Parts: sequence; C-alpha cells; structure tokens
Amino acid sequence: MALLPGTRLGPYEILSSLGAGGMGEVYKARDPRLGRDVAIKVLPEPMAGDPSRLHRFQQEARAVAALSHPNILAIFDVGTSEQPYLVTELLDGETLRTVVARGAFPIARAIEVALQLISGLSAAHDRGIVHRDLKPENIFLTGARVVKILDFGLAKATASSGAPSEIDVTHGSATIPGLILGTAGYMSPEQVRGQIADPRSDIFAVGAILHEMMTGQRAFQGKSLADTISAVLREQPMDLVLRSGTPPALARLVRRCLEKDPNDRFQSARDLRFAIESIADERSPAPAPVRNGGEKSVAVLPFVNLSADLENEYFTDGLAEELINVLGRLTGLRVAARTSAFQFRGRTADVRDVARQLRVDHVLEGSVRRAGRRLRITAQLISAVDGYQLWSERYDREMDDIFEIQDEITASIVRTLEPALLGKQVATGRRHSDNVQAFELYLKGRHLWHQRTPQSLRAATASFEEALRLDPDYALAHAGLADSYSILGPYGYGRPADARLKALPAATRALTLDPLLAESHCAMAICSLWLGDDWPDADQHFRRAIEIQPNLVTAQAYLSFHHSACRRPDEARAQAEQATKIDSLAPFAHAASAAGFQITGHYDEALRFAARALELHPEFALALWVTTVSQCRLGQFERAIETAERLVSLSNRAPIFVGLLGHVYASSSRRAEASTSVEELRLRRSSEYVVPTADLLIWIAMGDLEKCHEALTACLEDGVNGAAIVCWFAAFLPTLARDSRFARLLERFQLRGRIGS
Repeated sequence: MALLPGTRLGPYEILSSLGAGGMGEVYKARDPRLGRDVAIKVLPEPMAGDPSRLHRFQQEARAVAALSHPNILAIFDVGTSEQPYLVTELLDGETLRTVVARGAFPIARAIEVALQLISGLSAAHDRGIVHRDLKPENIFLTGARVVKILDFGLAKATASSGAPSEIDVTHGSATIPGLILGTAGYMSPEQVRGQIADPRSDIFAVGAILHEMMTGQRAFQGKSLADTISAVLREQPMDLVLRSGTPPALARLVRRCLEKDPNDRFQSARDLRFAIESIADERSPAPAPVRNGGEKSVAVLPFVNLSADLENEYFTDGLAEELINVLGRLTGLRVAARTSAFQFRGRTADVRDVARQLRVDHVLEGSVRRAGRRLRITAQLISAVDGYQLWSERYDREMDDIFEIQDEITASIVRTLEPALLGKQVATGRRHSDNVQAFELYLKGRHLWHQRTPQSLRAATASFEEALRLDPDYALAHAGLADSYSILGPYGYGRPADARLKALPAATRALTLDPLLAESHCAMAICSLWLGDDWPDADQHFRRAIEIQPNLVTAQAYLSFHHSACRRPDEARAQAEQATKIDSLAPFAHAASAAGFQITGHYDEALRFAARALELHPEFALALWVTTVSQCRLGQFERAIETAERLVSLSNRAPIFVGLLGHVYASSSRRAEASTSVEELRLRRSSEYVVPTADLLIWIAMGDLEKCHEALTACLEDGVNGAAIVCWFAAFLPTLARDSRFARLLERFQLRGRIGS
C-alpha cells in the first residue's frame, strides 16, 4: 500500500513518492532529528513474513553501511517495525539508464564513470560483498558528476535458496525467475547457469555497462528473454573498434571483462581499475614521461613495518619519504610523488601493475623491523619491464646508522640506474641534522602533519619543537613547525595572531638556515598566505619552492589557490591542472584546486575536484568544506546541510564548521537552527577560543549588517588575514564592499582589486 505524504514511518515523515520497483516503493522523507531529507525504500510485504529473508536483509544492510565509500549509496538506517524499510542518502541526478538512453558517451566520460564505478566495487569486494545485479538502473550519476552504486547487496539479501522468485530489483528490465539474482543481459554466464557468483561476475557486468556507454546499445540483447540468455552464454558482442571508434586497448579490455569463463576475465576490480587507468593515461593530453635521452624513473613505495610496535609506521613512512626527497633532487631521475606511491601501502599488487599505474620504470620497496635501537632494513629495486630484481640489500644496524643506510640505498640506486646518465653528482642527500633522535622526531611530526586534524597538528608541533630542542639548527624541523602553526590559524584551531607569532619566526629561521631548501620557501609561503598582512606576495616563495623541487605538490596546489584568491582564474586553472598531473592521487592537490574554483564562483568544477579528493580521502576536511559551500551556492541546501553536519561531526564540532553549518541553515531560511549555532558559539567562548569568522559566516547569511561589521572587525583584531576572508566569503564581498564602512575594513585586509564583481 502506497504511503501518503505526512505518514510516519518510524521517526521519519513521508514527503512524497519517488517511484516504485521490484524491491518496493521509494519515498522522499524528512528526518526531524537531524533536520535532513532522506530516501526511504519500503520493502515488499513477502519479506516481512519471512524471518530468514528479513534477517539476511538486516545483515547485508549493515555490511553495506559499514563500507562508507563515496561511490556507494550511503545507508543511514534500517527499520523493521511494521514494514521493513531502508533509509539512504537522497540523491540529486539521474540513473545511468536514463543518461545512456540519450546516446553513447564520449570515451573520456565513459572512462570517468567506469573508474568511479570500479572504485566502489573494489571497496565492496574487499569486504566480501558482491552486487550480482549491476546494471545501468542501479548506477546513479549525481549533478556533481559522482557515481553512486544503488541497491548494493540488497538483491543478494532478498533471494531464498532454491525458491522461485522475481529477481529484478528495479522496474523495467527482463529478469529470470528461479535463478541466482541478476538481470538478463548483464548477468555473467555462471549466474545464468545458477552457479555461485563472485567478484568476477560483477566484472562481467561492468564490461556490459562499458560496452553500452560507448555504443549506446546493449552488449547482449535478443528478441526474447531466451535469446538474450543464449547470447550471454554463446555470442560475442559487436566489435567495439569498428562500431564506435573505441581505442583498441579499451576494446580489448571490454572483451576481457565479457569473457565467458570467469578465469579469463580480470580477477579483481583493482586489476581492472589499473588497466583502465593505464588506458586513460595513454589518452591524456599530458605528455608521457620522457624515456629517451637518458631519463630514468622510480617509485619509492612505503616501507612495510615489520616491528611489533605498530606506531613505528611513522618511521617506516618517513624513511621512504626521505628517500623520495633525496632521489627527487638527482638530475635525470623522475621520482613518483609521495601520495601516489603511498596509495599502495598494505596492498598486494604485482610490481609491474604498480609501475604502470605510477608510470615509472623501476620500483623500490622494502621493510623495516625495529627492536629498541636495533634496525633491520631490507630494500630491493625491481625492473618494471620484466619484474626482475636489479638490486637488493639487507642492513642490520643500530639506529645511529640510519643516515648511512639512507646514503647507501641512494648510492646503490644511482649505480644500478647507470650513473653516467645522471651526471656527476653526489648520490647522497644533504644532511639536515646529525642528531638521530631529532631526525626521528621530525619524521613523526611530518607523519602527524599529513593527517591535518586539530589533534594531529598540535601533536606535530610538539614533535617539531622537541626536535628543535635537540638540534636548534634543524631547518626541516623549523619548516615543519611553521607549517603546523600556519594551518592551525585559518581553521580557527587557535587565534591567528598567536599562530603567526609562532609560524613566522620558524619559517624565517628555516630560510636563514637553508635558503636552498624547497620546504623552507614553501613554509614561508604558507605562513604568508594564511597569516601574513601582505598575503598577495606569497606566490614568490611558492614559485621558488617549485623551482627548487618541481614535484613538491603542496606548493603546486597552494599556488593554484593563491592565483584564485588574487583573481587570476586562468593562471589558477593552469596551475590546478599542473598540481593534479604531478600527483593525481593526492587529495590535497584536488581539494586545493576545488577551493580555488569555489572562491571564483565555478561551483560545478569545485564539486568535481572536491569529489575526487573525497574519493581518495572520504574524511578530508578541506574537500568537505568546499563541497558544503558549493552546494549551498548552487541552492542544494539539503545536501549542503548533510555535508556540513558530517564535517562538524568529523571535526569534533570545531567552531569554524559549526559556523559553516549555521551559515547553511540561514541560507536555507532555517533561522531557528542558525540561531542555535550562534548560541553554541557564544557559550563555547567562555572556555575555548572561537574564531570570529565562525560568527561572520552566520551573520552574513542572516543579513545582519551590524553583527557582520562587529565580526569582521573582530577578525581583523584577531589576526585573520585577507586570504582567509576571501576563502570563506568570496561570494559576499562585492555586496559588502558597496557599503563604505565595509569597504574601509576590506582595504585593511589587502583586498582592493581582489573582490570580484
């Protein structure tokens, strides 16, 4: 029976019907507890009368909910009181079936969709969950170009062993009663035969979907259900190369997905993703790595921590990162960026696949076993051409020998990769400290800094400060200390003026100690950008850092954002492309680029870059912030509220994000909730620092100019600088600047000519 608007289902209020299918009816509903709209799927009545089905449904729903992957529909709740129902996120967009019905996709777009689809599948397969009914109806494309897999695992959960049933879980596709769940034309041959489905069955479905996206026609479709089944079992799909101009490599990939024998397909979603990414790299307009003229390339994978103490991971990561930095300074050697290489931590993958993904000729991998001050480090250099080991060594030493071990590994790599091609250069890194304990503390500080949470940043400052107590002339530790305080300031985790008093001397000291160190210039640039009065001049240090170390993705990405803040959109766009090309797997590169697009009003592009960052790091605060603001500016208030609530929760209710949530409430005319945020900030001021930008976010959306003037004045007094103001309020500055009172204030933030229109 259909539910009418106003009906209560558990705590949820039904708002409207969204449609119906084989799995029941779907409704838009309101969750009054969190003040957000959700989707509710009410499951068919036969399920409620079958305890075994209901139990399996609940188990599978919990398993899928635990995935928490950006390409899988998020499950919020399960109810089984009177009618079984499922509560999920509410999506804005259309199914792949609707889109592909309009015609074939461009190859680049088909690859983009496929990569997101496979990313979600890979996460599910890693948890032992197989979809078994993957098809265009169960794939949703949001307005932000994010792919969502629907009904993940639910078809599996609703099948009774041996019981005849209608297995299609969405409306309008041919189905086969009495067999393992699936939809004719997308089911693998083993599913059609009633055999057990495994991840390779989903890969068959991906092949059929890719085929359909590229041709506009189904891979297997007969005049009748029997004909379609026969085609799946016996026929080959049309020749993609001849029919759609598909690149031969991609056509071969689709054919391999659609092999009748599962042993002949890709054996995992991860293998399939690597293969598609390799094809995407070949099609990319970016120039391929130059391999003639003597250039060599290498990726340093994170060393495996074999120590009993899991906390030693910071040391193993730091050792690999130091080797990346040392090797990156050698002429003629291209080194894969840290984030790209570190994505392979804890994964078992063929070295040749790793090298193809990172576009390098050689891979360095190793392990560290530490017991007190004793170390056992193994390292081996492997050729990506044939997978053979070119060099290996084991070091049984004391911790005090760590610098010599690094030098020996570097020298061995240079000797192995033909030193004549690298020129006459010293095959060791510049020693920044001779104090082993200070070096270890620096590695720990950087490990914490990369996490970028309030707690990790404060712990990072403590590690850097302790390293400097042991070695006051340690330039890298001064740079790390400056970086930590510089980020604490704009996020409001401390008073910006106080953060500047710590960050600026540290950055200055780093530059004084080593003006040829890229990290020193980058630290000064970040300090100037976020805490300096003359923040527009930060680009000179970003440029110098890049000149010294071109692969320093932090500087590359920040420079893109700086261009946007200074109203240089063309330069910002080019720089964003450069940053994401250098390290395509760095969440920060995509998120910083997204922030730049957001402050220049290109919200759709901002959402696209932010979505990629969140795919790489689902809890990345910067990407969630950009997503919230962009959704709000596009009028997608319910989605913006949901994202902001998630950000508030992940940040342990950091004041700046409470202010952002209040801003979205006020922008969507929910002034009561916005006032609640104002009151929370007021109460918290008695026991902690609350950055005035948090208040300004709310007052500017509520249109209270007097309160805005008070908050903006407080920002100036607390040391909030112009870059931070542009970052948070770019869309509102042109309107404020028309008021002479605000115009005078904004000039003091160095915003003349940088407000836009």
